[in-house]
Amino acid sequence: MPTLTPYQPAHLAALSTLQLPPQQEGFTAYPADLIPEAEADPDSLGVSILDGEDVVGYFVLSRGAQSDKYLPEPDPASVAIRALSIDEGCQGRGVGTAAMAQTADFARQHFPQAEYVFLVVNQRNAHARRVYEKAGFADWFVRDGGEHGPQWVMRRSLP
Repeated sequence: MPTLTPYQPAHLAALSTLQLPPQQEGFTAYPADLIPEAEADPDSLGVSILDGEDVVGYFVLSRGAQSDKYLPEPDPASVAIRALSIDEGCQGRGVGTAAMAQTADFARQHFPQAEYVFLVVNQRNAHARRVYEKAGFADWFVRDGGEHGPQWVMRRSLP
């Protein structure tokens, strides 16, 4: 089962070589593009996904402005999950689902004031939605994604 850990500079080499299937490139971002932003933002935490000793994925947990921009109004009880990326070679084995299933406990440890985590899924990305549903996320509302099209906003309460 994969484990979650705060991003460490030692993970950069593996995350810099992470590959995504072409059909996913419009729905997420490469970790190497997100790491500097997450490291510079005191309201964000980069999270590496490990499969054994191997770094196989990354996402960002954010509160404040990076979280609120997805919501109808600011909510200090929220933590956003942004830009989940799992290496193409590890997809289809349940790594993403298992990682997302652990996110509520992980977020509780690092954002003790939070009451829930949420994420945004483009409606053209039905596969990702199924992953999040399996991990315990439920539909919350639909967001107009502008040029990217409508998006489901899904959330999960923290323990």
